[in-house]
Amino acid sequence: MLPIFFYARPKDASLVPEQTFSLYFVLSNASFIAFYYLNSNLLIPNLLLKKKTISYTLIIFGLLIFFGMFPRIYQYFFGDIQRFATSMPPPARLRNLRPPILSPGSIAIFLLVFIFSTGIKVINQWLQTERRNKEIEHEKLQTELSFLKAQINPHFLFNTLNNIYSMAADRSENTAAAVMKLSSIMRYVLNEAKNDLVPLEKEIEFTTHYIELQKIRITDKTTVDFIVEGDAFGKQISPLLFLPFIENAFKYGVSTRAYSPILILLKIEESMVQLEVKNDKHSGSSIKSANNTGIGINNTRRRLDLMYHNRYVLETSSSETNFFVNLKIHL
Repeated sequence: MLPIFFYARPKDASLVPEQTFSLYFVLSNASFIAFYYLNSNLLIPNLLLKKKTISYTLIIFGLLIFFGMFPRIYQYFFGDIQRFATSMPPPARLRNLRPPILSPGSIAIFLLVFIFSTGIKVINQWLQTERRNKEIEHEKLQTELSFLKAQINPHFLFNTLNNIYSMAADRSENTAAAVMKLSSIMRYVLNEAKNDLVPLEKEIEFTTHYIELQKIRITDKTTVDFIVEGDAFGKQISPLLFLPFIENAFKYGVSTRAYSPILILLKIEESMVQLEVKNDKHSGSSIKSANNTGIGINNTRRRLDLMYHNRYVLETSSSETNFFVNLKIHL
């Protein structure tokens, strides 16, 4: 509709005067419309975006000359261009007046159409590229998360099987119960942990089973308090995030000779989950090992960065006698 509104007309002419639909008007604007889609759908995808800039520039320059000469070409084939239809004949000085070789008006319209068609196409191409990059990044993150979880699962299974092996070697009467606990845990790992998010109550149930499995092998020197505060219903969380920190507490905070308290506190708020784990450190552990223990915690840090970027806080503190973890996740 722009050519109709911007077409030159006398002050007293109607909004859409009859001469607006003259042959020249129709042919010139049909040519501009054709150029718009030619540039947008053919020249840019096949030349400009494929780095054939010289060919693209030559074609655009040739079309610029053509549209600049369009009034002269029209006059040559169809006669004079009548700007306005009036009852009075045009002045003698305007009769048989030939248009300039290159019409500034036609060139201006050509450049306007060129800028719009190129700009819109480039912007659409950029948006598609950004969308594709986001999809690639999403697939990359999903692949990395799957890889990290695949590393955590065998790591956890390896340690748990070692514990059950020790119980079996000692002919413990709790071995069968431990195997059942492990079966329940692995069912969760195989069926639920493959998802990006799981119900928080299921993660708590999994954590409870893991702690109960660990309790089977510890002595009365170790006390374990697992406290859950708040309502987990309706909330979701990435699976197996708590496990490495709790596993770390049992790995470095259990002693058969000294009193070994382990406190695991899970606070659930409306939009945040907070995990606190506190345990003593005994011989064989160190500040370095307690703060950065094995592949489990390293992977958990990376998973937190991927799943909860700028939405979590992980703080650790270590002294000669104890180690403390404070993890806050904004859901």
